[in-house]
Amino acid sequence: MHLILSITAPIFLLIFIGYIATRTGLITPSALAGMSKFVLYLSLPALIFSKLSVVPISAIINLQYMGAYAAGCLGAFFCALLISHYFTKTPALLSCVKSLGSAQPNSAFIGLPVMLQFFTNPITQTFAMVLLVENILIFPLGLAMIEMANQRSSQGFSLAILRPVATKILKNPIIQAVILSVLFSVLNLEIPDFAGHALTLLGAGATPLALIIIGGSLVGVSIRANFSDIALVAICKLIVAPLLTALVVVLAVPDMDLQLKQAVILFAAIPMFSTYPIIGGQYGLQAFCSAALLVTTVLAFFSISTVLYLIQLL
Repeated sequence: MHLILSITAPIFLLIFIGYIATRTGLITPSALAGMSKFVLYLSLPALIFSKLSVVPISAIINLQYMGAYAAGCLGAFFCALLISHYFTKTPALLSCVKSLGSAQPNSAFIGLPVMLQFFTNPITQTFAMVLLVENILIFPLGLAMIEMANQRSSQGFSLAILRPVATKILKNPIIQAVILSVLFSVLNLEIPDFAGHALTLLGAGATPLALIIIGGSLVGVSIRANFSDIALVAICKLIVAPLLTALVVVLAVPDMDLQLKQAVILFAAIPMFSTYPIIGGQYGLQAFCSAALLVTTVLAFFSISTVLYLIQLL
């Protein structure tokens, strides 16, 4: 367990440092916004591209891995939706927002740093595959259902709803980095040495800065929401999602590579994405989403440590 804490403690210590630095004014809100843009548009895409562009395309796409991850996330999504809307009679809009928070993890800013610390020789394409599942399936599904609930529409998934979602996804610099990496891999293109070194240097800042940003984004957040609503999201995100993913891995794809099994369960256990309050704010639910993000991120220290311990036993 000491080894596990040596992995999770530094990560959450950086989150705490980010919180303190922002709370005391050392990092201003404008500086935090600038750091976020640096990580999102430069450092993280550089890290992804430098790692994936040299990997064969056959190694980037593993349907068993992606299927297991999708099953775990979708299971948590519909579990939260079923309990919230049909059992506790929560309005459809809030139920859909809770479902998205239960299924969409912060793979880029928390999942990747944890993976890099846990594995001696991390398989970076495991990160690329979860990004593809999240941005092609989970996130569009969640946003579409939220929008339909907001419009009180019963017409199903219309192109009018999905078009802006698709546009937003394609403009995501992380997704663009994955797509460009796949093209380099398929076409067997090589990066010049000087450019490769530059990308490596640029990507080196992604992990610590991302964690500092997570901590800073929690400043000013207060728990002003129904505890049972927050608890449902936290349980589905931190327990149900990795548990369902583990069941799929053990029962449906037992022959999957061990490191892939460990990685997919680990990514499923990561707390929700940091822009969750921004999504909720568009529908008048920013207070709830902020509270859920705060509680789930704090609890993740314990849940991720537990998951890391358990996946070592696979």
